[in-house]
Amino acid sequence: MAKRVIMFIDGSNLYHGMRSMLGKINLDYEKFISILVRDRDLIRVYYYLPIVNKEEAEEQYKSQQRFISYLQDIPNVHVKFGRLIKRGETLVEKTLDVLIAIDMVKYAYQNQYDIAILVSGDGDFSPAIEAVKEIGKQTETAFFPNETSIYLRHLSDRFIELNEKSLKNCLYIKEENDL
Repeated sequence: MAKRVIMFIDGSNLYHGMRSMLGKINLDYEKFISILVRDRDLIRVYYYLPIVNKEEAEEQYKSQQRFISYLQDIPNVHVKFGRLIKRGETLVEKTLDVLIAIDMVKYAYQNQYDIAILVSGDGDFSPAIEAVKEIGKQTETAFFPNETSIYLRHLSDRFIELNEKSLKNCLYIKEENDL
């Protein structure tokens, strides 16, 4: 019997990691999910991102809405939202890490998966990974090696290195008229 997988994608962390490591390249998320899940049973993908305020950044809001629609058209993908708050001139994400950590542990306790795949390099998820493992679930972390907390990397049962080679079948360069 194939192992059941739920994937938890920290959208902002993935976006910034891709920009830092690969430049202006985008993912075909359906292919990306397939690469990470392999021949196992995908239960669901949770994609977490902060919602852009339409009144503060209308063009960014419109672009984000197109992206959300794209994600929601992919089978088994569910988008969850955090908040952006202004601190001086900087926008700061709120609640996303907590949402991801709670969902990882909650779905493990509910026995909804055998393997959690976390797509993030943020070391703040280490306690959630530990809790999931204590429940008896396997954990995989997928991210760019130079952008991943060393502790998170070693704590996970498996680390999947994201790079241009491992992502070659799901990367494309965004054209100006693309979404």
